Amino acid sequence: MKGKTKLGVYLVLGALIVIAFLESIGTFDTKHYFEVPHGSHTHYVAKDRDPNVSVSQFPTRPPGPGERITPQGQIVKVQ
Repeated sequence: MKGKTKLGVYLVLGALIVIAFLESIGTFDTKHYFEVPHGSHTHYVAKDRDPNVSVSQFPTRPPGPGERITPQGQIVKVQ
């Protein structure tokens, strides 16, 4: 019985580590943007951002309901 309990504990710990790793790389994230801390404020950058657009050109507020951040950094209404 002791061996099965030990194996169970290892399996649970392994599952928690896998879930934590997946969460850290954004697997469960449904937002279309990510937050970039920048000194005293935060920029909200589209995940599909244009590499020619600087992060500092992205908005400092998150998009509201019915809004989305474009790859060029504008907040637009979703149609």
